Amino acid sequence: MSSRKTYDGLAQEIADEVNEDIRMSNNLSDGEEYNDQIIDQMVMDKASEVTPDYLDHYDVASKALEMVDYDAVVS
Repeated sequence: MSSRKTYDGLAQEIADEVNEDIRMSNNLSDGEEYNDQIIDQMVMDKASEVTPDYLDHYDVASKALEMVDYDAVVS
């Protein structure tokens, strides 16, 4: 049986992924730079994809947003 995900663990996984995406490409495919709105959407998309039914993906997303490294984003 796999271990149940926790809000913190899942939020950290999502934040790590988003941070990695930001580091790997300093801007989006269309040349636009990352901004808060885009990052919020990335986090929400990932959260709704990977959050199991027994957790609330909005809560996971807001926790993950606290862990996203906004300093990596040139604004």
